[in-house]
Amino acid sequence: MHILNLDANASLPPTKAAKDALIASLDLEGNPSSPHRLGRAQRRLMDQARAAVAHAMGGHEKEVFFTSGASEGNRWLVDAVLATGNLKVWSTTLEHPSLAKPLERCQKVSQPEQADIIFATAAHNETGLITDWDELIQRTKPDAILVSDISQAMGRLDPLPQRIDALVCSAHKIGGFPGVGAVLLRHRAKTLKAPWTGGGQEGNLRPGTEALNLIIAFGAAAADIGAMREANQALAPLRDHLEQALLKAWPSAKRTPEHGNRLPNTTAITLSGVDGEALRIQIDTVGVCVGFGSACSALAPEPSPSLLSLGLTPQEARATIRFSLCPGTTREIVEEVIGRLCTLIFVAIHVTIHLWIQ
Repeated sequence: MHILNLDANASLPPTKAAKDALIASLDLEGNPSSPHRLGRAQRRLMDQARAAVAHAMGGHEKEVFFTSGASEGNRWLVDAVLATGNLKVWSTTLEHPSLAKPLERCQKVSQPEQADIIFATAAHNETGLITDWDELIQRTKPDAILVSDISQAMGRLDPLPQRIDALVCSAHKIGGFPGVGAVLLRHRAKTLKAPWTGGGQEGNLRPGTEALNLIIAFGAAAADIGAMREANQALAPLRDHLEQALLKAWPSAKRTPEHGNRLPNTTAITLSGVDGEALRIQIDTVGVCVGFGSACSALAPEPSPSLLSLGLTPQEARATIRFSLCPGTTREIVEEVIGRLCTLIFVAIHVTIHLWIQ
């Protein structure tokens, strides 16, 4: 059976430009931190990639340092908050687990107006819900540090306002490869203390030799960010067609959330009265790849805290399916997904009833 991948929010397929750049980089020798000719050549390539990534993030190359991904970038920022000390933190309930869990160690406040530093994802990975940063900025103190994880938004939406002080992203969310990401620090974010020591790489912010090959591929993907955004924006009608077909075919199904601006490629559909584990198994058996919660924590037995914060019950949270299309998704693929899934739900309901009877 041909596998149909509608889980682009977990990881986007690498672009041709990223693949070509990675392959071309495999013959490179040396270390970008070395002062000799080979090292300087590597440094130039890394700086070219840094400039492309910075432009895609809406900033300047001198503001960007590379990490292993957005999860590390989020952890770096939380550790920087703790190292700086005496900072009151506010965050949305839609943050990725890589940020939400470490933030539990920080001094939290209930309102953004009270916060010294604010964390708000640009777009929720599980539902596609977009944060209204313009409205949030109006509610914050003028000297508050504003931070956003733009991993899901970077290749799908325009850059965020310049007022935001720190941004985090991952290469594999825009068509690069897993294992590399970036943090952009500007304005007030530069007052945060660097929490990690051990090496002089990346402006003394992130110790360890840079993953140059992955960084070069990251830069190649970032260089095409305009075309990627256009391609993702064009997916909205296809996403709506999929969503409407499944809501019509599946009893007791609803869109989550039912209102609010979303990423153009993403829909989350919640099913009531269906066992979430049975639903996962049944969808996998028909060769359709979709998302259940965050990819980093999808195997956890607990329901998604983000979905619970949107008003879902634990059962509904476990039975919420995320469909996320990539620029290569066609009408034919969507129709095939609809065909495979429309009858599948009745099997899942039957399995759920059987489990209840037992």
